[in-house]
Amino acid sequence: MRVKKQKQVRRHVRFYKTCCGFREPFKVLCDGNFVHAALVARMGTLQESLTNFLGAATKSFVTRCVLQELRKLGDEFSGTFIAARRLNIAKCNHEPAVSAVECLEALIGKNNTEHFFVATQDADLRKKTRKVPGGSLIFIQNTGFIMEPPSPQQIAYARLSETQRLHMAEQEQKIIEERARRKAEAAKAADDTLGASDLATLEEKPVTKETIRKRKRPKGPNPLSQMKKKKDKTSNGETNTSVTRVSSGDEGVDNLGKRKRQRKRRRKQSATSEEKDNSE
Repeated sequence: MRVKKQKQVRRHVRFYKTCCGFREPFKVLCDGNFVHAALVARMGTLQESLTNFLGAATKSFVTRCVLQELRKLGDEFSGTFIAARRLNIAKCNHEPAVSAVECLEALIGKNNTEHFFVATQDADLRKKTRKVPGGSLIFIQNTGFIMEPPSPQQIAYARLSETQRLHMAEQEQKIIEERARRKAEAAKAADDTLGASDLATLEEKPVTKETIRKRKRPKGPNPLSQMKKKKDKTSNGETNTSVTRVSSGDEGVDNLGKRKRQRKRRRKQSATSEEKDNSE
């Protein structure tokens, strides 16, 4: 299938999904002419071909009336009858059996509530299906499937249903009005329960510092986010860690209030002179 044709099919399928409620797996209702045309065109298994055409899972259906009609046609349509019998059977409840066109029209109804893709080669059935909202049509031309675009009646119905969905229904409007009325009554009852004495006490309540809200002022910078101060460096590049001392009466005490230990040195000369005197 060509790209342009595939895009058209996807567009039509999207329309039926959004506006008509079609869901996967799609249901395809086939008649005898469609099954016979698929066999003549050698399109393979009908179930797989429709799945590839619609781009999603599908289920093909026929009715008992369609099978009865193919059986009456004789040996010429025996292969078509065997191929149609392999498909799923949709209940039609027709006793006795009617023609395939009447049976399919009854299943589709006025609004196609079962969301069938109608696959047929009958021109009269296709003409009637175009007037049904959500009546999608598939037929075979040459050697491929073709899906008809939505008819003007179907597009107009989709637009009308969209406008109806956008507007609020009468029941919803009544529910909203009832809720608003109950809310107003509850607010009025709450106001009535508040007595005059309570209002007087609220008005006479003195204003204190606690009741006044303090105005927030800008705070100082976070000390953890600030860089540390750099130490002064000497000419040699070493840090100057010496502590300046303050002269005082006590030489052993520095400016930090700590006592410094003093060493007592012995004089060698005095010791030698005393030894000489003793010897004489």
